[in-house]
Amino acid sequence: MFTSKPIPQKRNNIGFVLLVLHNISDASILKMDLENKGYTVLIATTGQIGIQQFQINEIDLCCVSTELTDMTTIEFLTQMKEQSRKRLVPIVVLDIENKYTEEKANYVRNGAFDLIFPTEENDLLEAVIANLIEVRNSIVSLQSSDPLTGTLNQLSFEKKASTMIQDFDSSNQAFSISLLDIQNFQKMNESFGYTYTNEVLSQFSKFIQSQLSEEDFFFRLHGATFIILQSDTNADKALWKTNQLKQSSQSVIYKHDNLPFHLSFHAGIAEWVRSYDSIDQLVENAKQALSVAKHTNDAKCISFNNMDTTSILPTVRVIIVDDNRLSNKMLQKQFQSWKSPRFVIDVKSHENGYEFIQSDWYHPSDYHIILLDIVMPKMDGLEVLDQIRANFPSDRIIISMLTSRTNDQDILHALNKGADDYMVKPFHPQEVLVRIQRLASRLFT
Repeated sequence: MFTSKPIPQKRNNIGFVLLVLHNISDASILKMDLENKGYTVLIATTGQIGIQQFQINEIDLCCVSTELTDMTTIEFLTQMKEQSRKRLVPIVVLDIENKYTEEKANYVRNGAFDLIFPTEENDLLEAVIANLIEVRNSIVSLQSSDPLTGTLNQLSFEKKASTMIQDFDSSNQAFSISLLDIQNFQKMNESFGYTYTNEVLSQFSKFIQSQLSEEDFFFRLHGATFIILQSDTNADKALWKTNQLKQSSQSVIYKHDNLPFHLSFHAGIAEWVRSYDSIDQLVENAKQALSVAKHTNDAKCISFNNMDTTSILPTVRVIIVDDNRLSNKMLQKQFQSWKSPRFVIDVKSHENGYEFIQSDWYHPSDYHIILLDIVMPKMDGLEVLDQIRANFPSDRIIISMLTSRTNDQDILHALNKGADDYMVKPFHPQEVLVRIQRLASRLFT
């Protein structure tokens, strides 16, 4: 079901908030209130799922309930304390039932910034979130290095790149960037755990830095994605240097439980040219080359400037599974309008879960975004979700459930079974597209 009302004008996305609450009714109310104010909100229904979501996504602030089903809130805070401090991500404890005021000091001692009882309209919660994110952004803006790896951060990259652009304008000195993404890193997180893979990131960073010349600068953007800024280097030379670096990095031995393994990376290279109007355009071109590189099975380095125009860009397969024909048709039309220079959008639809599962929908080298209605004939959305998560890898599949507001228990089951998100009917197709684009950002560098 869709609404024909005009889409309200919202502020630009001002923060990425993770809500860890097992009560889906409370979570849905908070999510709606915060998203109406311009935040992007993810919900985790257990502490463990919350920890996983925190590690996967670039969260700005985390809110956790005083009552979890799989662990105590103190245990959650204890597990999150080191990482939240390193990443400067504040955690707020939500006392939904206003029963734990006397224990506030204990939560704060274990890593929470505050314990609050949200008001009926959640004005207090929004005010606390806005203040903490503003303070966090101010601190981050003063930092020059990434707290996890010790490398320079994205702000430092932007400042250094601006200097190189000025040098280019005055002396025409070429420079290029190499965008690196460690291969299969999400699988490593799932197999080895985030604490260990964070150590691997630090080791990887130190090795790459040791291999660079004084004219090259190394930065961590986010997750397992890094960028090298190479002065006096055109695209051909940058490609050669990056391939040499990749070969060297593959010789380094890492160990987990005394079992050795190696790391490699994909890379997208782009050279600055005078027609560009900002560093963002250079980074976007490197991302496009990286997307093509990641589409291959082997780790590869690809230069945007030398990229064959006949190269096949990665494909994002948007699959709509909804028995409401009007909803299905309107979503198809909206997603067919989605254009990107970095990948091809392929939109398909099915009118029930059984038809979808029986189809040849999965393509191992492509990315998949599945919009899955919960209530359908023959096979409902929860059964489909179960089959997908049990039989297919999760790193190339995003699943967003479509549901009515009354199906709180179904939403809870879906999130526990591995759904990435849900959207409540009625909604506007354009809002669905914008939200999916935000969620899909974790599939692409």
